[in-house]
Amino acid sequence: MRTIILACAWALGIGGTTMMPLLVTSAMARLHLDEGQATMLVGAEMIGMLIGCIVLPPLARRLPSPLTAGALVLLALCQAVSTLTLPVPLFSVLRLAAGLCEAQMIVMVGICLACHRDAERLWGLVLLVSGLAVAGVFTALTLFPDAASGAAVWQGLALMALVLGVVAVRVPSLVPATVSAPVAHEGGRRRGGMGGIWLAWGVFAGVYSVQAGVWAVSALQGERIGLTLPQIGVLLSVSSLLGFFGAVVPAIPALAARRGLTVIGALAVMFASVACFFLAHGAVLYFVGQLMLNAAFYTIMAVLNSFISAQDRDGSLLSRSVVVTFAAVALGTVGAGELFQDAGGVGVIVFALLALAGSVPLGLKAFSASPAL
Repeated sequence: MRTIILACAWALGIGGTTMMPLLVTSAMARLHLDEGQATMLVGAEMIGMLIGCIVLPPLARRLPSPLTAGALVLLALCQAVSTLTLPVPLFSVLRLAAGLCEAQMIVMVGICLACHRDAERLWGLVLLVSGLAVAGVFTALTLFPDAASGAAVWQGLALMALVLGVVAVRVPSLVPATVSAPVAHEGGRRRGGMGGIWLAWGVFAGVYSVQAGVWAVSALQGERIGLTLPQIGVLLSVSSLLGFFGAVVPAIPALAARRGLTVIGALAVMFASVACFFLAHGAVLYFVGQLMLNAAFYTIMAVLNSFISAQDRDGSLLSRSVVVTFAAVALGTVGAGELFQDAGGVGVIVFALLALAGSVPLGLKAFSASPAL
């Protein structure tokens, strides 16, 4: 039951960002905005998450139950009210508030898994189960003809908040009663101290910038090779749904003690996937490239999240990871968009090669304290 509770909380934390393409398209159609304006408007949700991950950790440790319950009620309310056609300023406030509520869910999961001795296995399961839930909703919404232009996406988010919130409200019961010491390896050494955390954040930045960059131009790439918007939506949502299974790769017994090699292998798969995606001339390679990119990305996330949680005494390190994530997402989105416009897919491939190659030495160094790579 622990895994289900954590997965429901994490799913509510990542729901808005996972469905960002649908949210932007819906805002464009319903509020009569251009793509840039709609992206900035929906981006208020990401700003709320960023603020929440900075200010909420100390409050969440002192008042876990009331903050979690309040955040779940407010999140469901924000999603429900967003189904209405509202003035742009009010809509922005709602998305900012939703982001704060989502941050509370992320913070609570971080607190519950801080220094947990079984964090690695739990992170894999949490990412998988939460990803299947969110991507399942995403996939179902793409099957509705007016999902991208009507209120269906907001209705789906509101329903998800209500259903998963019934389970996620129990997450405060999983908060450790006492602060644990950082988890040590079998050899008795800690996993690299803060130096290792900074290196892990460097890998976070590299992989998130690539993932976000490819995601930002995925629809444009689909149109370039002749796919229709409904086809693109289905292919991206299904690849996202299946890609979450990459989160359980680190739990394979043969890879259990080889975290460094697992990360390096996944980085190589990410680059090959990006190349496949942008060199594709049809739907098959377009889908395969995105699927393998997602799977490799979540493999790395499972390893890095458990690595950070092993030294995270109170959940604050995971919250800071989200700050790093948003900086990387901004860099990747802007960078890939400019490169795709100026140099096409080849420009994004070069960008991915540089970002992922730079992550290789950081990953190797971060896991150098492991008993085996």
